[in-house]
Amino acid sequence: MDINDILNSFIHSEKKFFPQIVQMADYIVEGANLLTDMISMEDEKFKQEEIYNRIKMLETACDAIATDLFNALNASLVTPLDRTDLHQLCDALDDVMDNINGSAKRMLIYQPEDLTATTMHMAEIVIECSRSIRKAVGALYEIKKNPQVALDECAKLHELEHEGDDVYGDYIEELFKSDLDAKEVIKMKEIMGSLESATDCANKVGKTLKTIIVKYM
Repeated sequence: MDINDILNSFIHSEKKFFPQIVQMADYIVEGANLLTDMISMEDEKFKQEEIYNRIKMLETACDAIATDLFNALNASLVTPLDRTDLHQLCDALDDVMDNINGSAKRMLIYQPEDLTATTMHMAEIVIECSRSIRKAVGALYEIKKNPQVALDECAKLHELEHEGDDVYGDYIEELFKSDLDAKEVIKMKEIMGSLESATDCANKVGKTLKTIIVKYM
């Protein structure tokens, strides 16, 4: 393989991997926004079911992209970034979407009496995480020349994860002090836990991107 073949392979690998990673991020943004729609429809189960089905379709699409990317990584001689880092990035993105889907599924199945304003607050933090993820992975094309955009979003993801931890911790403390029925306590703990896990996974995306940046700075 001469130098032109190597360069062509590298360019082709960027076209293969980066657009699909960005597509996963787009699905995460869409799923996070649908989650807030679902919370606002808590008294209308039929509409919640429709929204959940859309979220599930996004989650399935993310799974398909992740599988395709993993297969492509195994089959490619040249990759635009470290093979292991790309694998971990795809895995982290998939985990974010899985937790968005898991939160929506719990809301639909459990049908809690009151999702509360704190639930919406956590969902809004997930939306902010999704937007930062989209900006960060969108900067992958220029990450070797201009890593600052991604670094700024990684820092924001770290802050959002801490905010999510605080909101979740305060909520759980109040939840166990409340007079709610034990079943309602369990329902809300699981729903809020899944939302909080989405912020943890979002921060994992940021950590993976920071690892990639360190290798190319």
